[in-house]
Amino acid sequence: MYSPIEVAVKALSRVVRRTTSLLRVLWHNATNFGYYAPLPLSTYIYGRILTLDAPTRVRMGKNGKIGDSVYFATGQNSSIEVGASVYINLGCVIVASERIEIGRSTSIAEYVTIRDQEHRVKRGHGTRDQGFVSAPITIGQAVWIGRGVYIGPGTKIGDGCVVAANSVVKGSFPPNVLIAGAPAVIKRKIG
Repeated sequence: MYSPIEVAVKALSRVVRRTTSLLRVLWHNATNFGYYAPLPLSTYIYGRILTLDAPTRVRMGKNGKIGDSVYFATGQNSSIEVGASVYINLGCVIVASERIEIGRSTSIAEYVTIRDQEHRVKRGHGTRDQGFVSAPITIGQAVWIGRGVYIGPGTKIGDGCVVAANSVVKGSFPPNVLIAGAPAVIKRKIG
C-alpha cells in the first residue's frame, strides 16, 4: 500500500511526463513537422527526434509513441505515413526516398532501420557515385518488428506479421507469418 505522499508524487510525475511530451510535440510541430502534417497532440514523445531537413514529410496517426533518438529523413517528393497507435522505439532510423507506409497498431522495437533506398553496388567499384536503388515499403497493421531489424527497398509485410530480431528483410510476405533470418524467410504461419 502506498502512502498518500507516494500517491501524490506518482500522480505529479505522470502529469510532468505528459506535459513534457506535449511541449515536445508542440516544439516539433513548430520547427519541423507542422509544415507538412502536424503531429497529433495525442502523440507521446519520449526524447529527441532527429531529422535530416525541415520540413520532414511525416504523417503520424493518433496515439502514436516515438522513442528517444528516432531519426526521420525524407526527400522533397517522398513521405513517411504512420498509422494510429504505432510505437517507434529508441534509436530507429526511417529514411524515405519514395514512400514508407506503416500500418496502425504496429510496434517497432529499438534500433530498427527502415530504408526504401540503398546503394547500388558494382563489382570493382566503390559505392560512392553509383546512385541508389529505391522502391516503396509497405508494412501492414498490427505488425511486430523486433530489435535491430533492417527493412529494405520494395518490402511488403502483411498484417499481423512478426519479424524476429536482427532480421534482414527484403521482398513480399503474406499476413500472419513469422519472418526471421538474414536474409529473412517465412519460418511459420501465426495463429
